[in-house]
Amino acid sequence: MHRLLAYAKAAFLDHWHLLVLGGLTCAALIGPMRDVSLPLICAAELIFLGTISTNPRFQRSVDARAGAVDNEKRQQEASERFNKLYYGLDAESQRLFKTLRQRCEIINEVVPRETDDKIGTMEEYQAQGVNKLLWVYLKLLHTRMNLQRFLKSTNEAEFLDMEKSARERLQSLEGDNTDTKEKMRRTLEDTLKTIDTRKANLAKARENFEYVGLELDRISTKVTALSELAVNRQDPGMITSGVDEFAKSVESTEETIGDLRAFTGLTVEDEVAPKIMERRGGEQKRIRT
Repeated sequence: MHRLLAYAKAAFLDHWHLLVLGGLTCAALIGPMRDVSLPLICAAELIFLGTISTNPRFQRSVDARAGAVDNEKRQQEASERFNKLYYGLDAESQRLFKTLRQRCEIINEVVPRETDDKIGTMEEYQAQGVNKLLWVYLKLLHTRMNLQRFLKSTNEAEFLDMEKSARERLQSLEGDNTDTKEKMRRTLEDTLKTIDTRKANLAKARENFEYVGLELDRISTKVTALSELAVNRQDPGMITSGVDEFAKSVESTEETIGDLRAFTGLTVEDEVAPKIMERRGGEQKRIRT
């Protein structure tokens, strides 16, 4: 029922329909038989809306328009998120991203300029793969930057001194079972647990920082190799296949990025890759930076 009402609303708000309905209503109002004309127009309107809202072809048309609007909205949101992530990077990270995108532009130039369906499909797959690589690379740069900030802001020597002091005080309380001393002992034990957690978090952050750096190097090296193949005008199908396979291989990297949301501030919505680069339409389209 809800969908039928949506289709009826779409039919009613169609500008041609409103133009005709408005014209007929005005004619009826100024005519000599408005008491008859207006009810007839209302009845015809109800029949029209009931018929058109159940027409499969009309429903597909409405769904297609709604899908296009939703897709455009998602892409706009993704583009805004891209800008937020990109302009939130430090200067060196922005330089690295620009360099990688320039290499991706070289890769995209491999696809011939013929316009048959097969070439169009190759372009589409290649554009999707390149977008995925660039998006993951950008998120990795953002992740590395935030991990680096976390590591710099964490004073390991400070909480190690706290741990040493807490253990010494805890040792001094051995053999004293008064209520006050027991409360002090529990407090110190809780402090030590907290310090252990901080040590584990720091160790994990260091591991993740190293892993993210290796992934950034891997993506940069692979894209460079593909761009070199493109410069040598190798088989376009092979380049497209290489981009697609490598894009799939970074799925595990995306999972790791998801696990690091506490450090990075990234959300589930950041999994949607914006159209950083699109298939060629005579001139390369891309998000400006």
